[in-house]
Amino acid sequence: MPLLNQIIFFTVIFSILFGFQFLVYRTFKKFVTLKVPDHKYLKIISNSAFILFNLPYLYIIYNRVNSSTISEIVYDYVFPPFYIFQGAIIFIGLYLLIGKIIKTPFSISVWFLKKFENFRKFFEKPEVRKIDNSRRLFISTSAALVSGYAFTGATLGVLNSNDYEIVKNEIKIPNLPQELKGTTISLICDIHSGPYMKEEMMKEYVDVINDLKSDFILMPGDFTNSDKMEVHPLANAFKNLKASKGIFGTLGNHDYFSDAEYVAKIISNETPVKLLRNSSELININGKYLNILGCEDTRKSGIESDPVLMNYFDTTFGIAKKNISDKNLNYLDIPKLALIHKPYFFEQLAEKNTDLILSGHTHGGQVVLAKFGNVNISFAGAVSKYISGLYESGNSKMYISRGIGSVGLPIRFNCKPEITRITLV
Repeated sequence: MPLLNQIIFFTVIFSILFGFQFLVYRTFKKFVTLKVPDHKYLKIISNSAFILFNLPYLYIIYNRVNSSTISEIVYDYVFPPFYIFQGAIIFIGLYLLIGKIIKTPFSISVWFLKKFENFRKFFEKPEVRKIDNSRRLFISTSAALVSGYAFTGATLGVLNSNDYEIVKNEIKIPNLPQELKGTTISLICDIHSGPYMKEEMMKEYVDVINDLKSDFILMPGDFTNSDKMEVHPLANAFKNLKASKGIFGTLGNHDYFSDAEYVAKIISNETPVKLLRNSSELININGKYLNILGCEDTRKSGIESDPVLMNYFDTTFGIAKKNISDKNLNYLDIPKLALIHKPYFFEQLAEKNTDLILSGHTHGGQVVLAKFGNVNISFAGAVSKYISGLYESGNSKMYISRGIGSVGLPIRFNCKPEITRITLV
């Protein structure tokens, strides 16, 4: 990522984080002033806590967000409490912000009405104080419950951020030849080698994946987090990856944050992963063909339609059609699996007669406040209906992995890291 873009990116991130902290701190200060008459020492303690739990930011900025220079002692004993505090503050800050947004129209209405003399006596009635006292009691009680939930959730989320789950699925592909039925795939994505994903942890994941002994290992992007040098510990870990019929991957948006060409070169030269960069691989299995496609991504992370990405789709599927035609095969008869990092364009890809799309990017929400059926209450759930698991559109299917890495903070709540083993049937 160019220096200017890095500065802008981290300025925005830090502004949001410190904005939440300011809101929580100011609210807490008001609460203490009202509830504790002699609040001098409590104020000193609270100020010290906010300062203490923000000191690691100085360490992060000094190291330019490069985890390789952070000592193990600091990472193991200093950072976990810091992550827990920041995660809880963000949750509480969101709660307070939503409350203010909901309250604002009513506050403006009351302010407006109070400007009229005829309404003044109405707002001075004794009953208003009773209502106000009850409201304050409700707010203080709910704030205490939310704060407790936030710190408990943040603690569990940090401690269990690498508590992965192996998810096994059978996915039916229409017209799949008998010779290809039973083909197995290990799906792993969103590794995010970097501050929260160390080489030793990645080696553990490699051992688990190898033990699954799948025919294919497919990796739809985000090998690194934000710096091209993060590819080296990843390459050291994944150089021992094994699959009998092939290992394929595509780059994700985070791989473009620094230097995608450098990341791609190291992965291609030092690991068994074959990167599909707007290309297609036609594989003969027991006399029948399986087509694996892989599209490039862009550094954008949103759901908006991107002309560059749409062009990548057209290029990739055009190459697939040519490869199949060169074998004198019918394009519609060949099962097609596409590695697409972002899942937001399922409908467009389904129109291209894609049998199975394998995606990631969303982390399954990463921090999921609640889940009811297909309703996922998380940041990811607020922007798209495609979050995790299996989706269908006509004869096309899409599976979205929750991934194994984390971004923002190393917190996983109600959303375990996922290694997926898929059997085609």
